[in-house]
Amino acid sequence: MKVCIVLSTRPEIIKLAPLIEILQRKKIDFFLINTNQHFSDIMSKVFFNFFKIKSPKYNINASNIMDGIFFSKAITHIEKILYKEKPNFLVTQGDTNTALVGCLAASIVNRKFHKKINIAHVEAGLRSFDENMPEEINRKIIDQLSHILFVPTRIDLDNLKSEKLTLNKDTFVVGNTISDIIKKYLPLTKENSILKRYNISKKNYFLLTIHRPESVDNKAKLKKLILNLEKIGKKFNTSFLFPVHPRTEKIIKNINLKKLNFIKFSKPLNFLDFLTIMKNSKTIFTDSGGIQEESSLLGVPCITLRDTTERQLSIIKKCNILTGYDYKKIFKAVRYFNNNKIKPSKIFGDGKVANKIFEILKKISNKN
Repeated sequence: MKVCIVLSTRPEIIKLAPLIEILQRKKIDFFLINTNQHFSDIMSKVFFNFFKIKSPKYNINASNIMDGIFFSKAITHIEKILYKEKPNFLVTQGDTNTALVGCLAASIVNRKFHKKINIAHVEAGLRSFDENMPEEINRKIIDQLSHILFVPTRIDLDNLKSEKLTLNKDTFVVGNTISDIIKKYLPLTKENSILKRYNISKKNYFLLTIHRPESVDNKAKLKKLILNLEKIGKKFNTSFLFPVHPRTEKIIKNINLKKLNFIKFSKPLNFLDFLTIMKNSKTIFTDSGGIQEESSLLGVPCITLRDTTERQLSIIKKCNILTGYDYKKIFKAVRYFNNNKIKPSKIFGDGKVANKIFEILKKISNKN
């Protein structure tokens, strides 16, 4: 069995780390391709280091200034690497441009070889039903082209069935590998000093993360959202800690904001610091998909500042409320969670997901 893993972004590195750890421990022949979609060390390299992931065998410096240039350069380079390496499996995770170029490159190579590369999609079947999201288009194409679909929940499986994507594919409901990460690293948060460093106390602050283009690219919209959240902080007498994503930081610098009394900006945090901050926050406000899962696993209320979500199960289980950017909806959501406590849940995985994925890959490899 020879495995190629294509990755680059923070969520890919974090969620694929448990599988990479198993491949290393079992001495499986595998290699990594890093597209450098996240060119910033604080969003990429620090996570390779934290999870002790060996340096990628191949680094592609594909410019991400324009999607067209990134796709063209990355696909061309990955295609050449796959011709040379001839792996049995190519593994991608999630819905990023990196996951898509890896999948497309393998599909191109498969057209020319009788012995195909099995494309495995970790986190298959998620749907927001909002095609204005680039990620929605990415994940649908990846699921179409993949041969093996590792699905987090039954809802995601239903999405695939409705699109007839389970036909002639190997499909498995396994959970999400983020549950493995939470299970392994949560005990380490007890000794973490981040709360003391930021002068905040447990369950006495809100956590805010926003980075998606629909949230931050429109300056007027972003300014209005930040001012609405400042009002929320004042109304509930609770401050926000806001680790600012590099792309968000660039835009905020060009917004004329008055002094904010209830929003505290910080640089992006390393993984353990961020996990500690999530676990101890009163409520998390986010536009991230992954944080909706993590908050559920931690038992921390989540308010999603988007109009749609691909993590519908968190809404159904009432550990997450979708508010969009509307002040009244956000206010109602905060009040609801102030009056209704939630508990940690295993709806997104049992902490043994990567091992399930590995055993399935091994079984398929032995069959071929």
